[in-house]
Amino acid sequence: MSDFDGIAVEQILTALDTNGCLFPQFKLEIENGRPKLIGSGGFSSVYAMSNIERPELSFALKVTGFARHTVSSEEFWNTGRIQWVLCDESPYIVRILDARELLVYFDEEGSICDVKDATHESWEDQEEALLLQFVLMEKLDEIIKKDRFRKAYLSVNDLSREEEVLKFAFEIGQALNLAHGYKVLHRDIKLENIFWDPQEKIYKLGDFGIAKYAEDGNAETVVYTDGYGAPEIERRLYDSYNATADIYSFGISLYLLLNDLRFPGSDGYYPKAEVQYDPEFIFPAPAHASAEMTRVIRKMCSFRSEDRYQDMADVLCDLLLVSETTETQMPDELMEQISMTTETYRQESDNNENTDTEQEHIKTRAEIKEERKAIESIYRDYSSIFFILFLILSPIMLKGMHSDSTAILNPLFWILPIAVLFEAVLQGIREFHLFFGILIIAFSGLSIYELGLTFPHIFMILCVIIGFPILTAASAMGTGLWMLMEITGKPGFMGFFEKYDLGYVCLAFILVLICQYFLYMVVFDKTTYIKEYLGMQISEKLFPVMIAAGIILLILQKCKILEIPDIVERMHLIRTGVISFIITKIYEKIESLSTKVKTGDTNTEA
Repeated sequence: MSDFDGIAVEQILTALDTNGCLFPQFKLEIENGRPKLIGSGGFSSVYAMSNIERPELSFALKVTGFARHTVSSEEFWNTGRIQWVLCDESPYIVRILDARELLVYFDEEGSICDVKDATHESWEDQEEALLLQFVLMEKLDEIIKKDRFRKAYLSVNDLSREEEVLKFAFEIGQALNLAHGYKVLHRDIKLENIFWDPQEKIYKLGDFGIAKYAEDGNAETVVYTDGYGAPEIERRLYDSYNATADIYSFGISLYLLLNDLRFPGSDGYYPKAEVQYDPEFIFPAPAHASAEMTRVIRKMCSFRSEDRYQDMADVLCDLLLVSETTETQMPDELMEQISMTTETYRQESDNNENTDTEQEHIKTRAEIKEERKAIESIYRDYSSIFFILFLILSPIMLKGMHSDSTAILNPLFWILPIAVLFEAVLQGIREFHLFFGILIIAFSGLSIYELGLTFPHIFMILCVIIGFPILTAASAMGTGLWMLMEITGKPGFMGFFEKYDLGYVCLAFILVLICQYFLYMVVFDKTTYIKEYLGMQISEKLFPVMIAAGIILLILQKCKILEIPDIVERMHLIRTGVISFIITKIYEKIESLSTKVKTGDTNTEA
């Protein structure tokens, strides 16, 4: 069966919708007796849909397959999952509601005779069936349209101003930064794939149809849109490309907005590849861009990928400088390179009028600085509490663990906590701490070789690996306090923990502290996506794994298969895991009750 004309497409869609084969709770919107077409691309079309129970709510249905061009089922669902995950993380990504694949069969007269769910069929061998792929998503406004003469124009008039383009850049840039943080390359950044949400007053990035998860950060498949594609893809300069290709496409999008929708070296919304992709070509300044904005766009669109920004965080930081230089009221956020605040605008009531109308309020830089100052103050208070608790518990734990105090007599051991303390300072200023941390671990290996493995070694190395300055500093200072107490013999009460072998109790509290401090780091946006993901996985599974490991080791020892090392035995993995688990549950219960009490007080006041 050949490609379908417009009438055949509408008839097939109407038949599928009438028979409830699309999405049961939704129906196609009909205009002049036909499904309402709201957009089309090279291989797909978008139609308007509405909720049956709430017809005032409009949605969009993307349909692919009538041009006999579909991606594999695996790719279709993978890209769908990518967008599902990302839209939950960011308000600046188009939200997907559902997706499905259908196999449509026709009789000799061209009428539909059967419809099957492609996910349950081996459709590759069924040439007589038409495979259609559907994505149901929120309906948004296109920011660029074309008239009957194919001339492009902006449907959001404010996007011709640099101030609005900066807002656009911050919001779409944060969406792209999030995608890259998940190792996802969008690969089709262009104005046609960016939308305006008139309800939330924000821009959103959509169409992840050819997005790719790149575990090593690189992709090889050649996909691009003329004029938007990076030179290394258009000109096949390398065997692979990375996130800098998306940055190039994003830079071209900003260039077009500030240059009356004219591509570099072109007179209109059509690229001149021989000009734009010449290695010696220098991008002319966009017609409506400041010198600072021009500098950022030119760097984003450098011919050589290594000359561009290497990640979106750097782009956003420089855009922030542009907003400050041009005195544009933009969010004064983005201090962390990876984790950025995505909530810039808020709705609040107009207190000066007796109406229920909500007006949009753009935060000034002064307001945002005050907010950040207050948040940083709270974070410092929490960090101080964790530091003090960690510092108090550390020497008591080391004493209770029967740590070998004879190692203190060797100067090699004294150097270690001093070096770890210096590492904590480097972690705090984020300079060279990775290299120095590796040196510390190597030095610890030498110390262990000379003095034997001690619990202080394990304790400090663990804190260095975790990489939080507060914990690293507290471990070094706590170890130093333990060493001084061992030399002076004071305070004597610590002997109680050693006598009754109670070091594991302090260890349990310390492990809970580490997990809770990590959660606070996540709440206050003080960690990276990778650390956050790994930390959450470890925090959730640490204590059950400790209990399971303790049971396995105990069984192996009872069966005389394995002799548990003394240093591991003193950790009492089963007891430590159980106590830590109980402490965590008690803390969560107290926190939950505290939240309920606060909510009750708020409701009472209201």
